Amino acid sequence: MIAALHVLLSSSDPSADRAFLRDVLGWSSVEDATSGDGWLIFALPPAELGVHPGDSADGATLHLMCDDLDQTLARLAEHGVRPVENPHTETWGVVTRIGLPSGATLGLYEPSHPSPLALFGGPAVREPITRHAGLEFSLSTTVLEARDANALADFYQRLLGWQVMVEEPGWVMLRPPGGGTGISFSSDPLYAPPVWPATTDHQQMMEHLDIWVNDMARGVEHALSLGATLAQFQPQDEVRVLLDPAGHPFCFFES
Repeated sequence: MIAALHVLLSSSDPSADRAFLRDVLGWSSVEDATSGDGWLIFALPPAELGVHPGDSADGATLHLMCDDLDQTLARLAEHGVRPVENPHTETWGVVTRIGLPSGATLGLYEPSHPSPLALFGGPAVREPITRHAGLEFSLSTTVLEARDANALADFYQRLLGWQVMVEEPGWVMLRPPGGGTGISFSSDPLYAPPVWPATTDHQQMMEHLDIWVNDMARGVEHALSLGATLAQFQPQDEVRVLLDPAGHPFCFFES
């Protein structure tokens, strides 16, 4: 069975276009050293595929999708990126194109058509399903409790750069831009921060998050600047235990 989709983008200046995708769009990547220095393969955001009437010899067309075109263009403008055509409305969305450093262009649009992607207002896409005991299971999210769920969600959104999928008073859901299981937050007025390491006289830790980061020292500095605290007890040299503003422990590692 098909497990994934690989898209190949031709470029007259691959290094510049790779830097654009990495630094401006913020896509994560791995380096394929066997194909040459600086050859990056990017993890794409969630994707959908439509089959459009036309000449089959024309092949495929690549468009980037966003949930708010004006906001996306404003963020791109901060990096000096301007649309190469004025946004206009089609039957399927508000559309423009942006240029890559090589001179190639990519379509960019805010869809108005139905989408299977929850990010764009369609029915929620389920995570990978496990079939067991005659049933189907899928982990939707992990929920962290806090006195103020919205404030804690804001901390993790700024820490990880994840997208807000749902936000209402007392409930927020975050997901990674590239897809995958996210974290949700729920307000509980009786929530008590745990004490770590555990003692018998205080609320004990019930869970913690393990978060990989490519540079642990910089990651810790980033987390502290957002309001996290470094735990006094650090049991492993290759791991840093921090506490979020609500007291939940989370660990950074880079191996």
